[in-house]
Amino acid sequence: MNTNALLIGLLIFVFLPGCEKDNNVTRITNYAENAKLKRILLYASIDSEEPIAIDSEYEYDSLGRVKKVTAPMHDDGKIVGTIRYDLYEYNSKGQLARISNYNANINSPTGFINLHNRVYFYSDEGLKIKELIEYPQIGSFEYTLFTYSGDKLIKAEKYDNMDKLERNNSYEYNVVGELIKEIAYAYDNAILSVTNNFYKNGVNTLTEVYWGNQEIKIREIRKTYDSSGNLIIKESDELSILSSAMSHVLRYEYFDD
Repeated sequence: MNTNALLIGLLIFVFLPGCEKDNNVTRITNYAENAKLKRILLYASIDSEEPIAIDSEYEYDSLGRVKKVTAPMHDDGKIVGTIRYDLYEYNSKGQLARISNYNANINSPTGFINLHNRVYFYSDEGLKIKELIEYPQIGSFEYTLFTYSGDKLIKAEKYDNMDKLERNNSYEYNVVGELIKEIAYAYDNAILSVTNNFYKNGVNTLTEVYWGNQEIKIREIRKTYDSSGNLIIKESDELSILSSAMSHVLRYEYFDD
C-alpha cells in the first residue's frame, strides 16, 4: 500500500452538495426526514471549507438497509482505491446479524484481508443481548453481554476469549428516557471514564467525556441537526493530553430521495 494513501492530511478537492456560501457563511439545505446517509466527510475544523478526506461512503440493499460501508483510499487529493470496507448481513427477522470487516492488504490474493467480524444475538423481544467480535487472522474473539431494564440498556459487560471480564459500562436515563450518563468501569470496578449527554428538543446536542470519576474533561462533542432531525455536523474537541485522539469535524451528507 502506498504510505501516502494513509496520511489523513491529504486533501480531496470536493464541495458539499446541498450547501451554499453567502458572505462566507455556509447555509445547509435540509434533507428529508429519516434520509439515508450517503457519506461522511472529515474536516480539520468547523471553519475548514474543504474536507481532509471522505471518512466513509454508504450503500444500501433493495430493502433500504445498509449493505456496505467503504472508507476510500486517497492519494494526492484523489480517490485511488479502498482502505477498508464493512459488509452488513441481516437475519430472517431483518435484524442486523453480522458486520464483516476487510482491510486492504497487498499480501492477500484478493487485495483485502478479513480482520474482524461482529456477530449480533437478540432476545425474543428483539433486544440485542450479545455482540461477539471474531478475529479470524489470529483465531481469537471477545464478546459483550447487554442487560436491560424494560427496553432500556443499563449495563454492557465486555469479556475476553477466556471469559474474563475486562470492563463494563452502566447507563442512566432521564425521566423522558434519554441517555444522560455512561460510566465505564475496569474489571475491578475502578471508574475509567464518565460520559454525560445533554439534549435540546429531543436530540443529543452536547456530549462531555471525563477521565476517571469526572476528574478531567478530555473531550467535548457537539452535534448539529437539520430541521428534519438529521445529524449534519459532529465536532469533536480533544481537551487533554490524556486523549489519544485528535480534534476533528465530521459533516454528514444524505441521499435526496
